Amino acid sequence: MNGWKDFARIAFFAAAAALPAAVLAGSFEEGILVTDRAESLVLPGESVLVQPEESQHEEGLVVGPVSESLPAPEALSAPCEQCGTVGCTSCGPSRSAQAGGHAAGGYFSRLLRPANPRFVAQVDALMLWQGNIASRPLYTDNTTGLTALDVNEARPAMAAGPRYGLFLNLDDCYAIEGNYFNVRSFEGRRATPPTTAGYDMNNIAGLTWPQLDAAEVITSGQIQSAELNWRRRQCGLPITWLAGFRWVEWNQRLQVNDVYSVPAAGVDMVNVVTGNDLYGGQAGMDVGLWNRGGFLKVDAVGKAGIFYNTAFQRTDLPTEFVPLTADARAQQTAFFGELGVNSSLRLTKWLSWRAGYSLFWISGVAIPASQLSLVNQPAPNDVATINTNGSVLLHGVTTGLEARW
Repeated sequence: MNGWKDFARIAFFAAAAALPAAVLAGSFEEGILVTDRAESLVLPGESVLVQPEESQHEEGLVVGPVSESLPAPEALSAPCEQCGTVGCTSCGPSRSAQAGGHAAGGYFSRLLRPANPRFVAQVDALMLWQGNIASRPLYTDNTTGLTALDVNEARPAMAAGPRYGLFLNLDDCYAIEGNYFNVRSFEGRRATPPTTAGYDMNNIAGLTWPQLDAAEVITSGQIQSAELNWRRRQCGLPITWLAGFRWVEWNQRLQVNDVYSVPAAGVDMVNVVTGNDLYGGQAGMDVGLWNRGGFLKVDAVGKAGIFYNTAFQRTDLPTEFVPLTADARAQQTAFFGELGVNSSLRLTKWLSWRAGYSLFWISGVAIPASQLSLVNQPAPNDVATINTNGSVLLHGVTTGLEARW
């Protein structure tokens, strides 16, 4: 597919991001989320990997003396570098500020504190199906009066493409995330059985030709998305909050062909192309569903936002004399949302295999089928308006690899 040909040409959209699984964890060790808290103190979703006694005084850790008795309450407090562990007080003031002093450098002193891993890179294959295709009759059977060909009968096949993610951990609390994906072509096709003078056209770009012998509809589409998000892990809960900027592009093409032999042989062809560019802010969360410090972890992510959409539609009617073209544009608000569940299986200290399910929903966009009744090609020519009340549902499976360093 064309989507796979782009692998070598598509660069990472953003340099930055955080670990996608928001789980309660004190630090990263060899790619595993770990905590130095006693097992009896683990909360639901907490990563469990108790450090051995001889590692209690590793560099960067602040711990009390080893004792058989329970530690004092203040010993359960975790500094910001260990945000996400049981007993963490906050991700705000530094230790010097908590002691009554002033943190050197203020807010920016938090940037690029110790984090392990510093970077996480993900490369996934998206395999998506298009759903929610609205009905729009194109041709009718002139004997029965029933619909002979509808747009939603051209069911697009699965489309595939790459998804890239790069995460920069500023520390164990804050991170920056960049993501990009490109999936095409969502190709679908449907045709009527040949029947001499058996079909009538149903107002396609102003055309209503009768007594057609056969008809065909062809569709295709492409989605691209790039985003940059700021992430913050919630202390005491397996949740990471995120907010950022996103761009989404949804382009779609619809082609309708028919042939006739009465009163003379000929061919009709109508092409409709729509495009939508969405720009705007989004917010969401990344929730750790399962992480016990072993080889497997599962998380869910949800993002949504209201976007500014610049949309267009162009309808072409090729003829043997003069090609006829009509187009229209609009600007309005649109909605884009994403839901996903992802699992990660650790293969080595730095590499994991990923698999999951993703769903994308777009509304407030122009789609070709909604434009067919808004164009009048015969007389007067080149007159068109645009409908931006369409919606698109894409869903499917993902699989790929994750590297940490």
